[in-house]
Amino acid sequence: MTKKQPIFYGWWIVVGLFAIDIVASLGRYNLAAFLPFIMDELGWSRETISLAQSISIWLYAFFVLLAGVLVDRIGSRKTFLIGGVITILGWVLFSTAQSPWQMHLYYGVVLSLAVGMTHYVPVMATARKWFVKRAGVVAGITGSAWAAGNSIFLPVMTGMADSQGWRYTSWVLGICFGAVIILCALFIIRDTPESVGLRPDGEASPPAADPAASVEVSWDVKRALKTSQFLLLFITYAVYNIGLNGVVAHVVTWGTELGSPEATAGIFFTAFAAPWMLGSIAGGWLGDRYGKTRVMRVGLILATAAMLYGGLGVHSQPGLMVCAIGVGLGTGLQVPLYVPLLGDLFGRAHIGSLFGIITFGYGLIGGWGPLIWARLREATGYYNTAALVSTVCYAIAIVAILLVRPMKAGGGA
Repeated sequence: MTKKQPIFYGWWIVVGLFAIDIVASLGRYNLAAFLPFIMDELGWSRETISLAQSISIWLYAFFVLLAGVLVDRIGSRKTFLIGGVITILGWVLFSTAQSPWQMHLYYGVVLSLAVGMTHYVPVMATARKWFVKRAGVVAGITGSAWAAGNSIFLPVMTGMADSQGWRYTSWVLGICFGAVIILCALFIIRDTPESVGLRPDGEASPPAADPAASVEVSWDVKRALKTSQFLLLFITYAVYNIGLNGVVAHVVTWGTELGSPEATAGIFFTAFAAPWMLGSIAGGWLGDRYGKTRVMRVGLILATAAMLYGGLGVHSQPGLMVCAIGVGLGTGLQVPLYVPLLGDLFGRAHIGSLFGIITFGYGLIGGWGPLIWARLREATGYYNTAALVSTVCYAIAIVAILLVRPMKAGGGA
């Protein structure tokens, strides 16, 4: 009788990463949920608050560079522990903001650092270190966590902010979210399968003298940066996120302007995030089977069409729901495949650093999204023009991803 094999520990890593990213990303999107309440209480303009969102994304670009390097050098576990402590500090400070400079510091700097250390880059890089053959589907699962968290918690946050106040909501939830990250880092997360005597995907070690054992490609960072494939992925990820960050920052307020009560306007973010979650899981699975770049193209085309509809056809709450669903689903289909594709092209050894650099572009360039949307809204009186500008951003990303080709043999450290 064959002895039953234990569950590969990498799947427990997936559980831990999923739990971490459910709550970690909320330090980025809490301002979108609280925006109507902050405007009512403090009387600040949409542009003033949107500047804090753009500052947060710009600095996040630098912080993820740090996070990617830390994952590669000190390990994921320590990186998440540090980030969990900063998460609690950031949310608590954010709840005390009384002036724009405090909002820019607490949200734009401290919470941005917390998110950089705990959300997406360290999550996806850690998952890719544990899986190779199932990298796409695992990235889809872990990459959908933030969407699951926002689908659940954004309506909760807007409801609590309406009944208890946004400050109390931030204080309580921040402590709870930071505690989840710290506990998962302590008791679940491990850096690599090799660090606990395992191999990626739970495969058995090949015989030492096996000449057929494959050697994993491993590019050093400097050489990878010089390739056209890396440049095209950098452009794709940076440019489409101008549009994405804009709609994410303003979709709740767009809903209130179309007549939704503030207490329930978080449902528009859910309409965006829930399809993202489904698309992320499906995109990872499809990418493993039919090609990562092929699925990425399909997702970007769908999101572009939905954003175009947002610019031309959204004049009511149901229309905004359709737009949000389409952008969320299309973006979700392609976004979890960047890290698996990077691993396929350049290997696992420096995946944290490489994805950190790509995410640097997301922040430095994509960070203009919230501010562009705010200024176009103030100039035109509507969000539709901002959606049309975002359509162009998504279209540029389609062209860039169409040009990505497989690597030629060679490279290496």
